[in-house]
Amino acid sequence: MAGFILWEGASLYDGKPIVVIATLDSRNAKTGSMIQTWILAQDVNPIEASRTGQDSSICGNCPHMGRPSDRETGWAKERSCYVNLLHGPLGIWKSYRKGNYPKATPAQLEALATDRYTRLGSYGDPAAVPVSVWQALVRHSKGWTAYTHASKNPLPNMLMTSADSLVQAESAWERGERTFRVVSSVQELVKGKESLCPASKEAGQRSTCESCRLCNGALSKAKSIAIVAHGNGKKHINQSKQGVVA
Repeated sequence: MAGFILWEGASLYDGKPIVVIATLDSRNAKTGSMIQTWILAQDVNPIEASRTGQDSSICGNCPHMGRPSDRETGWAKERSCYVNLLHGPLGIWKSYRKGNYPKATPAQLEALATDRYTRLGSYGDPAAVPVSVWQALVRHSKGWTAYTHASKNPLPNMLMTSADSLVQAESAWERGERTFRVVSSVQELVKGKESLCPASKEAGQRSTCESCRLCNGALSKAKSIAIVAHGNGKKHINQSKQGVVA
């Protein structure tokens, strides 16, 4: 089994039909061999959803979605999300529409997740999905990583709060939440509050998400995590500092 349907239902963001697909084999060098979970619109392919703004069903108001475009192809304008829609999401969505993924029974879910680490939301925000879905999955897993851009973290003991500024991070810390923050340089880390992602280039890529597992919400008493912007995220953070992007 290459993957399975973990859940199908209405998005908690806008009520539209979405699906969670779990895939079992990962070639992601940064995360390692974790179970990956993909939150997708059921009826709209990921690229079209991005271009038309329909990805709000799975991403809420995440600032990295970009702005809807009037083009007939491609994704949103100024999209700064690190996920390349052509790599994982589009292929998985096509396989889903072809009926290639079976629905996992509770017994199958336990067998597939046991002794594996899980990444919640390889694409899409876990907050779009009922908490019970994630609890059922991680109940059998050895551990997990998870992040949310939701304005209110629905499960802070499981999900890292994604922060796009120090102000946002400090607000989350006051609520007892741990954050994952993108910074423009290592010098921006807050001493005593944040540590550098050990899987990042700046940290020497001395670990993978699978072996590190620090991004598991407030369940861990470790410091919050920060990573230096790279790829599309680097462009976004530079524009933010110049006041180009809100």
